[in-house]
Amino acid sequence: WIMDSARCNITRMSYEQLLDLYGPSGLPPLHDEPVIIYEGTGSADDRSARRRAFRDTTSRANIERNFPANFEVMLTSSNAYSERRKKMGLAKYIESHVVSKEVTPGSMSNETWYLFGETHSDDWKALLKHYVLPPCKTCDVEGGTALSFGVGGVGSGVQWHVHGPGFSESIHGRKHWTLYPADWEVPGFHKDESSRSWMETAYMSMNDDELPW
Repeated sequence: WIMDSARCNITRMSYEQLLDLYGPSGLPPLHDEPVIIYEGTGSADDRSARRRAFRDTTSRANIERNFPANFEVMLTSSNAYSERRKKMGLAKYIESHVVSKEVTPGSMSNETWYLFGETHSDDWKALLKHYVLPPCKTCDVEGGTALSFGVGGVGSGVQWHVHGPGFSESIHGRKHWTLYPADWEVPGFHKDESSRSWMETAYMSMNDDELPW
């Protein structure tokens, strides 16, 4: 599918606009609808510099340098309930599942492996402590946030699943999120088909007034 920005119906605001609207503490907790926050064109403060540093540290050229040799990661199947798990070396995962492999509409998500979520070891914490938290009133509260990190290739993604409040950010590349209220029945959903299959069939056949967030 073509990620046409015209189909995106989520409110967008720059970091500067968000602070103007909500004050220096940022977004209030339990905000009642999704919002996209983007870096303003004039951003040149310490926060922006630290974000650029984290982006460089996690680049394809540098990410493996943050971990011991032969570092293993826990992969999860990409289906709706993440039913399967297995370990693989980070370098092998990046080469075989990110660089060299594309998830197609015909791929089955229960057979597609993805690094996301299970990044809570001390090695991961040492990397993620440099991540710059978004501007929100609970983000600076001790114990108020739990960070996770994901790495995926072209077409990758997890089938429909449920989340509580949170922020998601693309550090590199692009990602298309689609969101429904918790009590909504997702049309055309199959837990073991790839998320790309849903995007190229169900999503692209919807009229604008039928679109999720």
